[in-house]
Order: sequence, then structure tokens, then C-alpha cells
Amino acid sequence: MSHPHQHHSSSQSATSLPSTTKTRHLQELARQLKELADRTDTLRQLSGVTAAQAEYMRMLGGYHAAWFMASQRIMTPGDAPEEQQQEQQQ
Repeated sequence: MSHPHQHHSSSQSATSLPSTTKTRHLQELARQLKELADRTDTLRQLSGVTAAQAEYMRMLGGYHAAWFMASQRIMTPGDAPEEQQQEQQQ
């Protein structure tokens, strides 16, 4: 008679084993999902910073181009306005 009781006990542990494995897998998936959400939020924040920096880089490029044009105008002989040429002659 103790034989059927043992069988019932082993089937109970066999049933709980897949449940434990499933719970462990679900916990791991939940952890990975939280990590993915955190990384997605970080990516969103960094993308915003990158967009702001790109605007500053565009402005810096405009300033840099203006400096080059101004320096070329100053450094090229014979290209100076008449007032500057008169000052240089005096």
C-alpha cells in the first residue's frame, strides 16, 4: 500500500519541477526585459544629447567657414578694400 503513495509523491515532485523551471525562465525573461527597457531609455537619452550636439556642430561649422573666408579676405594681397589699401600705403 505504501507503493502507490510513493508513486503519487514522485509524480508530485515531477510536476513541481517543470513549474520551478518555468518560473525560473519567466524570472530570467523579466530580468532581461527590464534590462532592455533600461538600455532603451539610455539610448533615447543619448540620442537626444547627440541631436543637440549635432546642432552645435552645425553652428560651429558655420563659424569655422566664416573665419576661413574672413582670413582669406585679409591674407590675400590685392583683394583688400580701397580703405585698407590706402592705410597700408600711408
